[in-house]
Amino acid sequence: MSSLIRWEPVYRMRPWQRVAPHWDSRVAMPLDIEEHEDNFVIKASVPGFLPEDIKIQVEDGILTIRAERHGDEEQEREGWYLRERFTGEVERQLRLGKNVNGENIEAELEHGVLTLTLPKVEEAKPKLIEVKVA
Repeated sequence: MSSLIRWEPVYRMRPWQRVAPHWDSRVAMPLDIEEHEDNFVIKASVPGFLPEDIKIQVEDGILTIRAERHGDEEQEREGWYLRERFTGEVERQLRLGKNVNGENIEAELEHGVLTLTLPKVEEAKPKLIEVKVA
């Protein structure tokens, strides 16, 4: 059995109501982490953030990635029907293992993806042992 939904053009004129839950002032950013022979690569989704909006810090073995975007507060509030673009902070913290060199982390932002390259410490890299013929 199919159901019909009555189309109400006036509905489109009403002020929009928020359907999705309200963003917290600080939410976790999604990450991907890959391990390679010489390093770890972390890719974090930070769409719409500029490099100056992003702060990366290592303290006491904890990597913190924080991005903050401020809204267009100078624009008038009247006339808005819908405002869903995120403003506020996203943050992620990771405890670094002893096999990560937290001193030489490189960061690059491209197309809303922040890529961090974390080199492994020398002793954590796999050692290839050559087999000699007797």
